[in-house]
Amino acid sequence: MKKKTAGLMMAAVLALAALVGCGGKVKFEPTVSSIYVKKDGTVVSADIEDFVGNNYSEAELKTYVEDAVKEYNSEHGAEAEAYVDEEDKEASLPIQITSLTVEEGVASLLLAYEKCGDYLEFTGTSGTENGVSRLELSTVGETSLSGNFQNAKGEDVTLEGVTKKEKNSVVIIEGAVTIQVEGKIQYVSAGATLIDKYTVATKAGDVTYIVFK
Repeated sequence: MKKKTAGLMMAAVLALAALVGCGGKVKFEPTVSSIYVKKDGTVVSADIEDFVGNNYSEAELKTYVEDAVKEYNSEHGAEAEAYVDEEDKEASLPIQITSLTVEEGVASLLLAYEKCGDYLEFTGTSGTENGVSRLELSTVGETSLSGNFQNAKGEDVTLEGVTKKEKNSVVIIEGAVTIQVEGKIQYVSAGATLIDKYTVATKAGDVTYIVFK
């Protein structure tokens, strides 16, 4: 499944031109390919590429993505569906398509994952050198933090200061990606680039810790 889904994410040139509310005042409004990690451990991915010049149609793209999502869900003990029934408030899937459109030469794909492991397995990046090879959500108290950190102002801080509030959430991620979290960032590993108070750009080969509340 990994090879097939990795091919999906690379071959299906996709983009997001959508607005996603995520509770409170935080909104996921990506302009580049990125991921969004919520406090409940669910993940949203946005893949952004041009669709101009491709030798397959929007209908073929849609069928390809839907089939891959259905297959993944079926293999993981869920219904072979790509969309959640909006009328069933109890319904859930390991992966669901939230948005898939092509407009003005841009293809838009928004996928929601039940947990971090689903994201890694479906995209085929788990255990690989390229892309995101690790993605976990925990709390400061449950994580053995290490390395150098900076606060939201870009100032160096001590590890003692970072670990002071054990209930703060922490995302552990390895690989290069733009990642947004559902809460204000308090501290981030040195070497990562803080884009705004919710978003970080991580570096390839680095394990990055993002502490937020």
